[in-house]
Amino acid sequence: MFTNGVDVRGGTFGSTGRDLGAFQVRQFLLTSHASERALLHAVAEFFKGTDLIVSYNGKTFDVPVMETRWLFHRLQMPLDNVPHFDVLHPARRLWRARSGRADADDGGCRLSTLERTLFNVNRVGDVGGFEIPGRFFQFLRSGDPRPLEPVLEHNRLDLVSLAAVMARAVALTRGGHEACRDCHEALALGRVYERAALDERVIDRERARSHAEICYRRGAQSRTAEVKAEALYRLALSHRRERRFGEAAAIWREILDLTEPKAVQRLTGMRPLRRFAAEALAIHHEHRDRDLDSARELALFALQDSDGRQANDVRHRLARLDRKIAKKTDAQLFWS
Repeated sequence: MFTNGVDVRGGTFGSTGRDLGAFQVRQFLLTSHASERALLHAVAEFFKGTDLIVSYNGKTFDVPVMETRWLFHRLQMPLDNVPHFDVLHPARRLWRARSGRADADDGGCRLSTLERTLFNVNRVGDVGGFEIPGRFFQFLRSGDPRPLEPVLEHNRLDLVSLAAVMARAVALTRGGHEACRDCHEALALGRVYERAALDERVIDRERARSHAEICYRRGAQSRTAEVKAEALYRLALSHRRERRFGEAAAIWREILDLTEPKAVQRLTGMRPLRRFAAEALAIHHEHRDRDLDSARELALFALQDSDGRQANDVRHRLARLDRKIAKKTDAQLFWS
């Protein structure tokens, strides 16, 4: 479902569905403000028997716009009890910042951007969203429908793209890591599974946890430092939650090795991740391996990338380690 976003008084509305095995697009056009009530009746009739609404940012915009108009005309709202799935939110989790453009709107999650990155589709002659209000009001003033032709085509392509993106997201969640095209997508899918594994409402949380780990392991095979580092980080956290401390420690060490080059440290988020890995490994050596010297060395290592409160916390740990090391040394001298 899409509205064109002209204003609260209408514009175009489109919907898609399957009928007789074919994918169909149906669009409603408001030809005058006086015909808005009739259009709302037609849309309400169309929604009869609807089991699910799928939209792109519809929870924030499209549905509230439509509900406002039904309320204005004192009509019963046909969408009250219909479940609504907004694809924008899973799309952000799965494909944010995949466009490769620093200026990409919303982290590269515009539908037209996802068309290009997911399906290698480029729109030709597409009307920009900022032009749509002017074209619509020009149509209302003149009655000439020609300025609206590209608007309706833009709306139609959005609907088709919405269905394609929804289908891709469903295929990923059903297929797991094997359905992922690359390590970046595997990492993103792992985050989705991890979110499900931590949600008490999910029935099979252990299965979700297992899928998340597999996805992170594939993400950790990436040649892109940022993707590999985050996959390792999330995998180590998962192991630590499950009390698999030895495996977690090995991954913390791998993160330190990965972020050793200065060029990698200059990448966004690498220095905080490096500091976190050093602190986590220091804690492991202090409290589990009882290797105080290694713990102190790692704490000093973490101090180099710390400032403010974080630096104070590391200094507190160093002071505690120094006391423990001194006490251990005194005991050894006493018994020698």
